[in-house]
Amino acid sequence: MGFRVRTIDIVKILIVVIILAVLTYLVAFLSDLFLPKYKVYISDASAAVIVGLGGYVIVKILLDVISPYLFSRMDKGVAHTARLVISVALYTIVVLAVLSALGINLTGVALGGTVAGIAIGLAAQTVFSNVLAGFMVSSSKTLKPGDPVILSSWIWGNPIVGEVTNVSLLFTEVRTLNGNLIKVPNSAFLGNTTFTKLSDGNQLLEYPLQVIINADVKAEQVLSLAQSYIKDSFDKEKVQVPEMYFTAKNGSTNTFMVILKFSNIDDLNTMLTSVNTAFEKAYWDAKTAKT
Repeated sequence: MGFRVRTIDIVKILIVVIILAVLTYLVAFLSDLFLPKYKVYISDASAAVIVGLGGYVIVKILLDVISPYLFSRMDKGVAHTARLVISVALYTIVVLAVLSALGINLTGVALGGTVAGIAIGLAAQTVFSNVLAGFMVSSSKTLKPGDPVILSSWIWGNPIVGEVTNVSLLFTEVRTLNGNLIKVPNSAFLGNTTFTKLSDGNQLLEYPLQVIINADVKAEQVLSLAQSYIKDSFDKEKVQVPEMYFTAKNGSTNTFMVILKFSNIDDLNTMLTSVNTAFEKAYWDAKTAKT
């Protein structure tokens, strides 16, 4: 369901704006008629009250419009947090409007608090970045609890492989193959991280494993032996035999790609061990046969 503003909501906001305009005119007219000496003070005070009440009503209407969209695209906990953040932002605008109506020079206040503002801004930068990324990840359903994924980034080096357990506005939690619970800041998803869902489009999960072996023996011989050893091992475990390819020769090394397919991510560690062991055995057997 997309974000839609109903005609009735627009009408409500227009009615509030019209009422505010009429009230402002009436207060100015009556104060000029009966209390001309205090017209300036009455005008500022009444404007602040009217702006505050009107802003409150408009914010309530906007939140009622936004809430269904949030709750239809996010988990309830994330949606509540997103609504809170949006509420704080909107009510802050209302407060600033009230201060302006009272005649307070917001420019002077801003200049006077420049140093503090910079410090707070720098401290809050990461938080807002996480919130924005969390909103994007949650609303787009890019990641959701239960998704088996590979998270790769230059920030932490080795890829994180595991299952997503929770997506909040600040962090995405992933339980790794070793059972560790890792909280990844959502800001990492804004240009710094790539993630791969472990799925072949059907019922099985899919994990691409790159194996690098010394090139002092023929790649075809190593691949043939490794395929035989892996088939024997996987047949005993009654799991699907992976697809295997010789992909590249880079100087003194040969690179192989093994596409593992499985139904339970908890089986991946065992499969990785079997494949790496098989390739190591294949290499040494080929090397021994060569000599």
